[in-house]
Amino acid sequence: MADSRFASIRYIRAHWPLTPKVSLLIIVFIVSLLLRQTIIESVDYATANAFFLLVFAAGLWITEAIPPFAVSILIIGFAMYFLGDVQTPGLISENWKQYINTWSSPIILILMGGFFMALGAQITQFDRKFSRVVLSWFGTKPYGLLLGFMLTTGILSMFMSNTATTAMMVAVLIPIIRDIPKRDPLIKALYLGVASAGTVGGIGSVIGSPPNAITVGNIQNHGMEFTFLDWMIFGVPISLFFILMIWFLLKHRFKTACTEIKIQNSESLEQNDQNTLRNRIIVVITFVLTIGLWLTSNIHHIPVAVVSFIPVVFFTVSGIIRAADLGRIPWDTLLLVAGGLTLGLAITETGLAHFLISKIPAFNNPIYMLLLLGLVTMLFSNIMSNTATASILIPLSASIVPDYTLAASLVIGLCASTALFLPISTPPNAIVYSTGYLKQSDFRYIGGIIGIGGSLIIVTIISIFYL
Repeated sequence: MADSRFASIRYIRAHWPLTPKVSLLIIVFIVSLLLRQTIIESVDYATANAFFLLVFAAGLWITEAIPPFAVSILIIGFAMYFLGDVQTPGLISENWKQYINTWSSPIILILMGGFFMALGAQITQFDRKFSRVVLSWFGTKPYGLLLGFMLTTGILSMFMSNTATTAMMVAVLIPIIRDIPKRDPLIKALYLGVASAGTVGGIGSVIGSPPNAITVGNIQNHGMEFTFLDWMIFGVPISLFFILMIWFLLKHRFKTACTEIKIQNSESLEQNDQNTLRNRIIVVITFVLTIGLWLTSNIHHIPVAVVSFIPVVFFTVSGIIRAADLGRIPWDTLLLVAGGLTLGLAITETGLAHFLISKIPAFNNPIYMLLLLGLVTMLFSNIMSNTATASILIPLSASIVPDYTLAASLVIGLCASTALFLPISTPPNAIVYSTGYLKQSDFRYIGGIIGIGGSLIIVTIISIFYL
């Protein structure tokens, strides 16, 4: 009997006409449609459609049936056509412009400025020169060098893509790894340290990680002022604390027999007409000017989004970034963030948030709610995009605890960067896992402690300052 059942399953698999991703897409669509039908009697047309959109987008992000950026495009298109009160086919929402205007949100412009800064640093190879100079300050002792790599990665990740930063630091690590015995635990410590620092380093600034930008965007959408400097005041200390905490854990987990490690400085950098001393000087000046204006926006009152155009203009006019280089900008990430902002707007504007709030039991203690939100964020971020996780949970949480919108948004935005448990949890993890020196189990030690302990620390800090 069992053999015939298994034979039937094998036959169905062999003759199923659809690919796995298309099958997942259909399943998610049907489930979302069925769930929409469960509330159709309790809400209006637009709210029911917003609920369908929320479930459908979350399902697609979790299953990765289609690329994450494509989900965002779907969100924007769906919101324009199906979130109005009129049920007549062919009519778009009366307020359709608000759903597409998220693409020009100040948060998108801030991220774009950060991406241009990162690309300019990569093209001129200023990032590599900077990292080598910094690393030379930490000597040749194994754990001192480990700390140097982690701090350098973390600091760069505050202003650059953590994926690009980790890839660069892994390249810098390669000649050092060659001089270390292959079975020495220090190799694992170095790779895990770089990946972890790349992820938690993004906590330090608004542009360090897309969930940070989504968080600030949601806070500002609720009429509260929260500046670039406001984020860094608590973001940088939390980021550095996590880096030191991970360094301490790695130091005691991976004991090395090495007593001294030499940094190879003989590797020459690629030379071309974009990678020149003049261009590197322009990059440094642009970095100092842009970051300085970001941090002092309360003094000169120039919006942070406007300041973000400085690297865009400087690097294109000077020829550091050319038309052929624009393809290296992660436009898909900008689309993902825009889609997340649109989803949050749809949940709020259609009244879905209020409906969902009414179905959730109230917590007398807001700290319990914040802790639950933090842990749920961490868990979801380990198995799906942390940007997608933040896009779903931040709008909902701000409505669930309306008296603590700021605190709830910050907890989710920060906890989204504590997902380190799996090789697929973050791009930095995937990069170091691809080197072949690490097993999946190697990520669990740091991932478990930072995931749970980091969430507790973040909730404690946010509770002290914002409750």
